[in-house]
Amino acid sequence: MILFVGCSFTWGAGLQFEYLSKKRGWTSDEINAINPPKSHLEHLDYKCDEYRKKHHFPNLVAKKMNMAYGLGKLGNGSNNYEIGKILKHTSTELAGEDAIELVVIQFTDWTRSCPEIYNRANSDGTDNTDFLSNDHIRRIITTQIDNINFGCEQHLKSKWIGFSWFRDLSDILKEKYPKNYMPLYHKGKEYDSMEELIVVDGNWRFDDSSFQHKDKLRICDVIKGVDDTHLSSTGHKVIAKSIIRRLK
Repeated sequence: MILFVGCSFTWGAGLQFEYLSKKRGWTSDEINAINPPKSHLEHLDYKCDEYRKKHHFPNLVAKKMNMAYGLGKLGNGSNNYEIGKILKHTSTELAGEDAIELVVIQFTDWTRSCPEIYNRANSDGTDNTDFLSNDHIRRIITTQIDNINFGCEQHLKSKWIGFSWFRDLSDILKEKYPKNYMPLYHKGKEYDSMEELIVVDGNWRFDDSSFQHKDKLRICDVIKGVDDTHLSSTGHKVIAKSIIRRLK
């Protein structure tokens, strides 16, 4: 079995909107009206969820590799601290000690639930990272990766590979865990992180939903006017093919 752990990208957030647009003709205004945090994607009907499960990259990889798969978290969203805890507390008793043959980690934004940032925000309302030195940021990211490595190798006794949403974490992952690091591939090029997949005028614009990119990798690229930069079904195929390439 392959265990996939990550944030909303791994879960497949946004694919429900693709279904609502393609299959039910919903407009961008109708979709934006239910876009989180206005509602919970887990509460949409089962047809939306079937579409998500069919098209998110964990299913695509497992189907191609002819393997069973599981998600470390059934609900939407996560952070690197929670991913580490999930791996340390995942039980192998029901399926057997050797059941999890591989863990695929999608590292998310390192600032999420970061104690240093959270404590600073509570004390003076500052929620940015300007007060952190580069060395401090590196220590934070390294600790997050180390905890996840511990959960995989020491608790689950499983091999793992990982890729990152952001380049800053990817650089450290590639340096410290080169055998576990996984690049992404798209149109014959290699990318170190997801944010580099969308480039406009030499700038990374993955998290900017104000425009539609020709490669149609994000929800906002396939549904004009929808404020959602999660992966489209096409984007999930890019991630899936990259994982399969790494495994082979």
